[in-house]
Formats: sequence, structure tokens, C-alpha cells
Amino acid sequence: MVFEYITRAWEAYKKNTMSFILAQLIVLIISGICLFISLGIIASIGVSTLRELSSNLVAYRMVSFFPAFASILISLIFFILAGLSIVYLNAGIYGMAFETTRGKTIVKTMFKVAMKKGITGIIAAILIGIIFFIITTFLSIGYGLGLPLLEIATGSVLLILIMIFFSLAFPAIVADNLGAFEAVEKSVNVVKKNYFDTFILLLTYAIIFILLTFFIPIIGILICYFVLIPMLYISLILFYKRKK
Repeated sequence: MVFEYITRAWEAYKKNTMSFILAQLIVLIISGICLFISLGIIASIGVSTLRELSSNLVAYRMVSFFPAFASILISLIFFILAGLSIVYLNAGIYGMAFETTRGKTIVKTMFKVAMKKGITGIIAAILIGIIFFIITTFLSIGYGLGLPLLEIATGSVLLILIMIFFSLAFPAIVADNLGAFEAVEKSVNVVKKNYFDTFILLLTYAIIFILLTFFIPIIGILICYFVLIPMLYISLILFYKRKK
């Protein structure tokens, strides 16, 4: 049964609660700092822009454009770094999840696995993102043709159902030491043979996520981030190891 992976994930999580909480906290802090810097730069640009608009000196505004452009570029870099740091370190948390299948795990594992698999994880995430973009583009063509709302909703559901095929890419990277392209291909092949079980597993977590965030918003979000996400990773690792 699919629910076996959830119960086993919970048992593994309970034995490693503090390790996963600290790991998730580290990811939050590092990505949060990058995002804070990015938004801070954008906010400072906004204030500067308002001051420039109040001036009638066109030459001054032209000269000040270049520092503003540089600030926007730096802000974009930090924004991208925030996203990359999440993917990079999450490869490490998948490593922790894999380690729980053999016993205890520690935060040090996150950094060790991230150093070995983080770049591969980023490449895989970019590849999946490109696929997502291509599919979304095709669906957008349908939007442009003025399709009924029902068909648009159907297209969105179809997009989600397709993206499920890539849900085992990170487990494949961590568990089998595969490269980015091989991991994506392996994920597609494993999910193709076990699509219904994969769908039910992800749907169950999604329902729990929605219920928690809807009924107890703040506490629910914290539970989802610090408990359910690590549990999901453990479940996917267990699922992949059995079904591969």
C-alpha cells in the first residue's frame, strides 16, 4: 500500500526530528538572506527612482540609470542564488532522507551530499524547468485561442499530471548516483510503471498540505515545512528504492 511509505517516513522522521528541523532551518536562513538582499536592493532602487522623478535634470537621470541597472542586476543575481541554494541544499536533504533508510542521519550529511550532488540537482531542476516551460507554452497557445475555462482548467490539471513523471529525479540522483539527464530519464521510466501509486502518494501529501495550511495557516505552514517536506522526501526515497 502507498500509505506504508508515509507511515515508514513518519517513523524515520521521528528518529531524526532535530536533524531535519536544523537542516530545513539552514535552507530557510541561507535562501532567506539571499532573497532579503535581493528585495532590499529593489526597495532602495524604488526610493531612488522616486527622487529622480522629482528632478527636472534629464542628464542626471540618464547618468543615474547605470547604477540603477547594476543594482537591478545584482538584485536578480541574489534572487537566482536564493532559488539555487534551495535546490542545492535540498539535494543534501534528500541525502539525509536516504540515510534514514539505514538508521540515523545528521545535518553534516546535508552538506556532504549537497557538495557531491547539488550541482547535478540544479542541472536536473533546470532541465525539468525547461520541460515545464515548453508544456506551459503549448498550453498558453490554447489560452490564446480563446478556449473555454473548463478546457483551460483541464490543461492545468494535465500539466500537473505530466510533471509527476519527474518526481523521482532527486531520489535517483541520491540513491543511484545518476547524472541529471539519466536521473530524469530514470524518474520517467519508474513513474511510468508505477504511475497510479506515485500519483496517490503525492496526492495524499498534497491533501495534508492543503488541510493544514487552510485550517491552521501559520502553524500549518510550519508543520508542512519542517515536518511534511522531509517526510515527503523520505517517502519518495523509499518508493524509488522499492520500485526502481
